Amino acid sequence: MTKTADDRARSRLLQLLVLAAAACISIPGCAFVGQPSVPESNAPTDLRRPASTPAIAQLPFGNPSNATNDPANEDNFLIVRDSSVISYNNRRGTANWIAWRTTRRDLGGSIARPLFEPDPDLPDDFRRIGYYDYSGSGYDRGHLVPAADRFGNPDQFRQTFFMTNIVPQTGDLNQFPWEKFESYARSLVYRGNELYTISGVYGDAGRLRNKITVPTNCWKVIVVFGRGQRVDTITNVTRIIAVDMPNADGIEDVPWERYKTTVRAIEERTGFDLFRSLPRDIQDRIETRADGN
Repeated sequence: MTKTADDRARSRLLQLLVLAAAACISIPGCAFVGQPSVPESNAPTDLRRPASTPAIAQLPFGNPSNATNDPANEDNFLIVRDSSVISYNNRRGTANWIAWRTTRRDLGGSIARPLFEPDPDLPDDFRRIGYYDYSGSGYDRGHLVPAADRFGNPDQFRQTFFMTNIVPQTGDLNQFPWEKFESYARSLVYRGNELYTISGVYGDAGRLRNKITVPTNCWKVIVVFGRGQRVDTITNVTRIIAVDMPNADGIEDVPWERYKTTVRAIEERTGFDLFRSLPRDIQDRIETRADGN
């Protein structure tokens, strides 16, 4: 059959379309109009992207111990709430660490204090720590997330009395340098700053009722963000205050500033990587300088 001019034109057009499609496939990032391009799995993550879950919002610099919500991971069990994120240690009967943020909205006037209670988000087969487990021990029920950091939200205030937020502290630590540092941190918020804080314990100074490990030390790291500054815009000049305090008697007159240290020193003592999502050069700068240096 003899092809007409129209047949030859259509055949030529079809050949051109096939060639164009082949060329497009060979060019990275090329896609047909209307076809969404699929991002590569190794594309860099934009750290400025707003957090989509409480876990990301409360851990902007990464998960320090790779805690998970698998009950089999009982000594590094992850609890995620709007108010905080916890790595809980069932063997110790306390948190390994807790991370939270404090803004002006979180603060307020004192409200009625609730009862201490077991954390309802622990797996059923974890041992339950109760108020009575501290009774007669000589240790205070010391808060990691301060109750006063949550006066602005009654539900979150109540969560600070879950026993996963409580550790055995001497009265001299809890009521003096530890409390003074908590108050200083809130003063920074009242001055217009926002805080990212992570706090925890390490060491073994004995057991309460064979259920709760008394830590030798309580530590805290605070990142101070100025008004309007995003929590993920940390730089090598962002103010970071790290303290490591002994859980001991006889320190009631010691200023909290005496216990300033570096983030790197706390990481070496705990094994945690507190700013793991940051580039290594930034970590090296911010983790090796003490506040004021």
